[in-house]
Amino acid sequence: MKRLLFLLLSLFLPVLAFAGPDPDPARFDKEIVAFDAADAKTPPEKGGIVFTGSSSIRLLDLKKVFPGLKALNRGFGGSHISDVNHYLDRCLLRYEPSLVIFYCGGNDLWDKKSPEQVEEDFAEFQRRLFEKCPQAKLIVMAVRPSPQRVSIRDKEADLNARFKKAAETDKRITYVAGSCDRFVDKNGTAIPELFVGDGLHMSDAGYAIWKELLTPLLPKY
Repeated sequence: MKRLLFLLLSLFLPVLAFAGPDPDPARFDKEIVAFDAADAKTPPEKGGIVFTGSSSIRLLDLKKVFPGLKALNRGFGGSHISDVNHYLDRCLLRYEPSLVIFYCGGNDLWDKKSPEQVEEDFAEFQRRLFEKCPQAKLIVMAVRPSPQRVSIRDKEADLNARFKKAAETDKRITYVAGSCDRFVDKNGTAIPELFVGDGLHMSDAGYAIWKELLTPLLPKY
């Protein structure tokens, strides 16, 4: 019996060791309430375009980067994919989008979650999106290397490979590798001018790359 218990633990402990705790999603209550208020004031049309995810989405000035594009920005900075999933009805699904642009996962890795755990959260996101909106398209922006987070580059590459695999197995998903590849030089070092002073968030030059990458994938506007 003891031997059996040891064998079972040896199977499950490696998995458990990879699991990092989900942060409390309640820290974003104010941001989500602000989405509610904006929707109550000007109800969005269903079937449109929604950008969602963490701070790279939240800081994206849609009017500046994609002038004329009718889209909603429902990013909230510092979020994990688990946070997006917690608020998924209120930050995405209620709009019944036809196209979703998604950037998230880097904060998860930085907070000690494993690529395997983040992949599971993304699988939940993907499943719930397509259950609600089976005809929707999903654009996944690769996690971007940054000067501040050099220590997790291998984990970022691992997670991006998992995003790429998800896109290869579902034709509704487009994986944008350039969101990673275009932000490093030939030596694999993050290009400083593509980031603001914190070494983490994108500068205007970084968002210009996103515009170049995304414009061919968006409806003409």
